[in-house]
Amino acid sequence: MENFKYTGEIFSLLSAVFWGLAVVFFKKTGETISPVALNPFKNVLASVLFLITILVVQEPLLQPFDATGVNGFSVEDYVRLILSGIIGIGIADLIFFKSLNILGAGFSAIIDTLYSPSVIFFAFIMLGERLNFIQLLGAMLVVSAVLFASFRLKNIPSDPKELRYGLFLGIAAISMMGFGIVLVKPVLNKLTSSFGQQMWVAGFRLIFGSIFSIIIFAIVQRKRDLIKPFYNKKIWFHLITGSVLGTYIGLACWLIGMTHATASIASILNQTATIFILLFAWLFLKEPMSWRRVFSVVLAMAGVYLVMLG
Repeated sequence: MENFKYTGEIFSLLSAVFWGLAVVFFKKTGETISPVALNPFKNVLASVLFLITILVVQEPLLQPFDATGVNGFSVEDYVRLILSGIIGIGIADLIFFKSLNILGAGFSAIIDTLYSPSVIFFAFIMLGERLNFIQLLGAMLVVSAVLFASFRLKNIPSDPKELRYGLFLGIAAISMMGFGIVLVKPVLNKLTSSFGQQMWVAGFRLIFGSIFSIIIFAIVQRKRDLIKPFYNKKIWFHLITGSVLGTYIGLACWLIGMTHATASIASILNQTATIFILLFAWLFLKEPMSWRRVFSVVLAMAGVYLVMLG
């Protein structure tokens, strides 16, 4: 893919858009499907789509190996991809969904604002990335917009112990996502000129997240109860569409964005997914669009502009 000035920023925003659409479709499935069953389904489906994409663009299924990592992938590169998939997709998703069940959507939206700060933190520690003043100001506007949009909370646990447990799980999950993203960034830096390799990396990373989620599904009790909701044909359109938009197209855009931009800037633009969820929930789910949400959208877009301007 030919690189131009805002390739990373544009695809990072597109990733947020597609994930926002995916959430709307996932909401249509209701609360009938357990995350333990949903995770392996969407991950395996997206893995198959990535495999088809790799075959279509004629990218080799086995990438060149080079111990130095100069003319191919080194052992360290493979270890980074595998650990990133397990930690950032397999473990983090499961923990986040558990936190979501405890805290509810409103509080979870606030916890999610830790995503870009965690990536910025790990990118600073592990990669030495820096943001200039304008970009930091833009990051603050984006996070502030998400916080403001989620200000009125519902379904907060009244039990302090349960609340602390949910908070701990949510913070741990978002931190793992940030760590998994920064962990794989040095590998992505090698892929600026190859769309096929970018899709291969996305698929390879997702496969190990899928394997972990399948293992979790295999060891839980009452598998028949977890599978039963899938017999309802009414949920299949929304389930498949959400999986394709979020876990396949959204993940592909995320990886391209992360390849062409710094981890810090890409994560800030990814954070706008919450704002797009508010917009699409209003458009497609007929949820009310309050002045608070409108102001949050304007504030977030101003932050995005500053990040790209910097």
